[in-house]
Amino acid sequence: MVRFVENMNKWCIRLLRLVYLNLLWTIATILGLGFIGVGPATVAMLSILRQWIRGNEEFAIFSTFVRYFKESFKEAAVIGGLYSLVGYVLYVDIVNVSSWYIRVVTLMGAFLYLISLAYIFPLLAHYDWKGIKLKIKMSIVIGFSYLQYTLVLFVAIVVLYALILGLYPGILTFAGASIIGYLVMWMTHQVFSKIEREVLVKEEDMV
Repeated sequence: MVRFVENMNKWCIRLLRLVYLNLLWTIATILGLGFIGVGPATVAMLSILRQWIRGNEEFAIFSTFVRYFKESFKEAAVIGGLYSLVGYVLYVDIVNVSSWYIRVVTLMGAFLYLISLAYIFPLLAHYDWKGIKLKIKMSIVIGFSYLQYTLVLFVAIVVLYALILGLYPGILTFAGASIIGYLVMWMTHQVFSKIEREVLVKEEDMV
C-alpha cells in the first residue's frame, strides 16, 4: 500500500511538471509572437525533457527553461519560422491543388517535411552542431536512416493524441505539447543513443 501511494505520488509530480513545462512553452511561444517564439520555446522544452529522460530531475525548471530559450533563440527562431512557413505552404497546396500529379508530389514533400520536423528540434536540443543547413540535412538523413523508429514515432503520436482526445481532451490544453514533446524526445533520444553507440563501436574496431 505504501509503495502504491509512493508510485502515485511520483506520477502526480511528473504530470504536474509536464503541465508546468507546457505552460512555460505556451507563454514563451506567445511572447515570441507565435512563429518566432515557437522554435526557441520548443528547444527549451525538449532540452528539459531530455534531462528528465537521462535521469536528471534535480534542477530549477523555470531558470533552466529561460537559459535554454535564450541560448537557442536566434537559430531556433529562424528554424521555427522556416518550418512554420513551409508547413503552411504545404497545407495550402494539399488542400487547394486539383492536379493529382502535383498533389502526389506535394504529399511526398509533406512526408519529407514531417520526417525532418520530427528530428530537427530534438537535434537542436541534443547536439551542439554549427550551421542551420547541416542540422536540417541531418534531420532528414537520420530520419530516413532510422525510418522504422520514425514511423513508430508517427504512429505513437497519432495513437496517443487519439487516446487523449477520446478519454481526457482537456489534457491537450494543459499538457498536450509537453506530453507529445516527451514522446518525441524519448524516441529521438533512443535513435541518437543508438547512433552514438554505433560510432563508438566503429572507432573501437579501427583501433
